[in-house]
Amino acid sequence: MNRAVTSAVKVTLVYASFSALWILFSDMAVEWLFHSAQLRALAQTYKGLAFVVITAVLLLILVLRDNRALEKADDMDSLTGLHSLNLFIRTLNATLSKLNSNEHLFVAYLDIDDFKQVNEGLGFERADSFLQDIAKALLKSALPGSFISRLHADQFACFTTFDDISEVETRMREVQRLCALRGQRFGIDVSCSVGVALFPSDGSNAKEMMISASQALNVAKQQRNSIIYHDKTLSEKAMLRRQLVLDLREAIAEQNLYVVYQPKYELAELSCIGVEVLVRWKHPQHGFIAPDVFIPLAEDNGLSSAISKLVIAKAAEELQDSGLLGSVLQHVAVNVSATEFNSTDEMNSLSSFIESYRDFAQYVRLEITETATLTDMRKSVEVISQLQARGLTLSIDDFGTGYTSLAMLKDLTVDEIKIDRSFVAELEHDARSKTIVCAVIAMANSFRINIVAEGVETESQLKVLRKIGCRQAQGYYLGRPMIIAELLKHLADNAATP
Repeated sequence: MNRAVTSAVKVTLVYASFSALWILFSDMAVEWLFHSAQLRALAQTYKGLAFVVITAVLLLILVLRDNRALEKADDMDSLTGLHSLNLFIRTLNATLSKLNSNEHLFVAYLDIDDFKQVNEGLGFERADSFLQDIAKALLKSALPGSFISRLHADQFACFTTFDDISEVETRMREVQRLCALRGQRFGIDVSCSVGVALFPSDGSNAKEMMISASQALNVAKQQRNSIIYHDKTLSEKAMLRRQLVLDLREAIAEQNLYVVYQPKYELAELSCIGVEVLVRWKHPQHGFIAPDVFIPLAEDNGLSSAISKLVIAKAAEELQDSGLLGSVLQHVAVNVSATEFNSTDEMNSLSSFIESYRDFAQYVRLEITETATLTDMRKSVEVISQLQARGLTLSIDDFGTGYTSLAMLKDLTVDEIKIDRSFVAELEHDARSKTIVCAVIAMANSFRINIVAEGVETESQLKVLRKIGCRQAQGYYLGRPMIIAELLKHLADNAATP
C-alpha cells in the first residue's frame, strides 16, 4: 500500500468515526435538551449545518497535515535520510537565483564504481547499510553549507558555494578516501568517481548544472576512482595533482626524497652552531618539485608524518656519520606541519621515533609555525610541555605573521623564536619593521628565549641585526640549503677563513 492510499484510508477512518459519534451523541443531546417537538426539529436542522461545517474543517486539517507529511517524505530519501532529488533541484534553482556575479558554486555528482558487484558481494540488506555509511561520510567531509542529496541507487549529489577551487578538490579527495575506508569496514575494496560542474561557466540554472555534472561523471566513471571537471582544463590539473600525490607516496616509500641543511650562525663570532633540515624532491619526469608545491599536497593527503620521519632518519644517519653533532652543531631543527602538531597521536608517534635515534635525539629541535599554535592555544601549551618533558626543544617559525605574536610569548614556554623573513627584508628601509624586530628581541631576551632572524640576504641586514642585539641568524647570505657534502665543505672553508 503506497503512501497516498494510506493517507486516504486514514482520512476516511477519522471521518467515519467522527460521523458515527456525532450522530449517536448529538441525537441523544437533542432529546435530552429539548422537550418540544418544534424545538427538536429546529435543533436537528442546526445540528446538520454544524456537522457540515465541523466535518469540513476537520477534513481540511487532516488533508493539509497529510499533504505536508507527504511533501516532507518526498523531500527526504527514506534509506539515507538525505535530501531527495526534487528538493535538490528546487533548492539549487533558488540558490543560483540569489548568487552574485562574483560568487562561485559547484555541483558534484558521486557514483560508487561497480556498485552491482557491491550488491552481489554484500547482499541487498548490507549494501543498503553501506549506502547509509556513504551518506554519513558525505555529511562529514562536505564543505560547510553543502546541500547533499541521494539521486538514486548509488548516486549522490551535493552543491555549495566556494572561494578557492582547491577547496573543492581537497573535499572530493576526502570523500573518496572515506568511501574506501567505509568499504574496508564492510570487507570490500570499493572506490567512487566524481563529476564536478562549476557555476557560472558550466550552466546558469539547475538543469544545465546537473547535465554538466552528469557528463563529467560519465567521463570519471570510465577512468574509475577519479575526479573530473566539466571544464577540461580543470580536469587536467586535477589529474596532474592526483598523479603527483601517487608519485609522492612512491617517493616516500622508496625514500627518494632527500634532505639539505641550512646553517644557522651565532652572530657574535659568526660561527655555525646549528642547522635546519629541509626536505627536497627531484621527480624523475618533472625534475625539481618546489617544497611549497609538494608539502601542501602531503598535508592534504595525510603524508606529513611519513615525510617527517623520513627526514629525521636521513638527517640522523648523515649527521652522525659526519662527526658534526656536538663538536660543531649544538642543535638540528626539524620542521613539523600544523596537521602533525595538532594531532596528539602523530606527535607522540614522532617523539617516539626521534627517541629511537638516541645519539641524535638530544640535538633535535622541532620547528612549528606560529599559525599552527594559534589553532588551540591551550592544547598547544600542553603539547609543548609534553615534548619538552621528553627532552625535545621547540622553536616557533615565521614569528610575527600571526595576530597575537607578542601575547602568545607569555603562554608558550618555547626555547626559540624565529623572526619572519618579511621583517628582516625591510630592516634597512622600514623603521616600523625595525621597531617590531627590536621589540621582539627585547621581549625574547626578557623571557630568556633564543632569537633567530630568518632570511638574511645582505651584509647590511646582518650588520643591523648585530647592532640591535639579535643573537643568531640564517639566510642565503650566510649559507644556502646544501647537501651534507657541501655543508662539510662550507664549514671547512669558514674555519680556514675566519
